[in-house]
Amino acid sequence: MSVDFATITPSIMLSDEEELAWGGWADEAHSMLRSVGAVLLRGPISRQDGAELAISKIDDELLEDAFWSTPRTRVGGKTLTATEYPSARTIALHSEMAYMKTWPRFVAFHSIEVASEGGGETTICNIDQVSSRLGELLRRFEEKGVTYRRAFRKGVDITWQNAFQTNERDHVEDIARLIGMKLEWRQNDTLITSHTAQGTIESEDGKPIYFNQAHLFHPSALDAQVRTALTKMFGADALPRSASYGDGEPIADEDLIAVRAAFDAYQTKMCWRPGDVLILDNMRFAHGRLPFKGARRLNVALARKVDHPVRSRL
Repeated sequence: MSVDFATITPSIMLSDEEELAWGGWADEAHSMLRSVGAVLLRGPISRQDGAELAISKIDDELLEDAFWSTPRTRVGGKTLTATEYPSARTIALHSEMAYMKTWPRFVAFHSIEVASEGGGETTICNIDQVSSRLGELLRRFEEKGVTYRRAFRKGVDITWQNAFQTNERDHVEDIARLIGMKLEWRQNDTLITSHTAQGTIESEDGKPIYFNQAHLFHPSALDAQVRTALTKMFGADALPRSASYGDGEPIADEDLIAVRAAFDAYQTKMCWRPGDVLILDNMRFAHGRLPFKGARRLNVALARKVDHPVRSRL
């Protein structure tokens, strides 16, 4: 059984939303983020922008996900819903936006409504521990990076309009040029994209740290029957999602099975209380989600853009 992350991470008790907005707790939170990489703010925080307000006291460079990988809804300002996958599915552990060349240093989660019929915990994992377990398997990711290929089509995964947050093809092409992404428009409003990003980042002491989402994008993440059906339907080069090494070499299924096993070995889970706000160093902790039943609401905010694959000290 996974350890409750709330019992092993430092916490700060807040009496009310005014105390959150005042920010007198921020210096202590900064210290916790520097030493541990996480801080839990525990209090009766119900306002919809709680995650955004909290993270703004840590860093005033609030971010938006300019290229959405998964379905989300903008709540307002810089506040987003957590990934809106079906409640019966598990969201695998991952580092936020590690499929891109830029990503947030900080991720804040705000639990507004805990799953009413159980489940829905946010899984959390220390990626340094994962990387130590992977050992030599990291070498190819470090040397070659990862190329991500997606096929956006109506009725399968999210649409390109949702991913790029626009209905204009010209705007899509502008974003693609900015982030170094190749585009191929096909019939029936289908869009094929590909881009290459880092496979690892470098820790403060120079060690490689697994920092990509190949284990999510690779076809081995699919149920075997689903993988076979999608390959038959669309072809191996036009699957909804796929990943290879940066030079085009295929990533072996067994290598990503080992990656997922490493994440599973160090998985903890955040057992939420309504009003909790958890801030993570995205370059130290991965996150995911367990299945749940009933109503659940979790909002997210991101801060501090990072565009260099080295984890600097906070």
